[in-house]
Amino acid sequence: MSTVRFYERRGLLPEPERVSGQRRYTTTVVHRIRIIATAKQAGFSLDEVGVLLASTDLGVPAHEQLRALAARKLPEVDGLIQRAQAMRGWLIAASACGCDTLDSCALFDGSIDG
Repeated sequence: MSTVRFYERRGLLPEPERVSGQRRYTTTVVHRIRIIATAKQAGFSLDEVGVLLASTDLGVPAHEQLRALAARKLPEVDGLIQRAQAMRGWLIAASACGCDTLDSCALFDGSIDG
């Protein structure tokens, strides 16, 4: 199934007009697809994208919902960054490991957080 049809079924895109059985998408729909793609790239779930689109469809200024969603998403991203930094630290330590066995390796005894 195509992504566009999936978005249609999720209610993120309207059903397209059909001409001779072929779907025809307006420039508005193409722009909406770009909005969805950008929001997903920023880490928003499709449910969050749906909330954003629905509020703007109702005439709410885009910045109101966008700011609220971003404020909720930022702590999640900060947590991901912290976990990634810890992973990086552990991998740097692992790249310098000279242990003969994993049983004697400090990387696996919980003493190194990364």
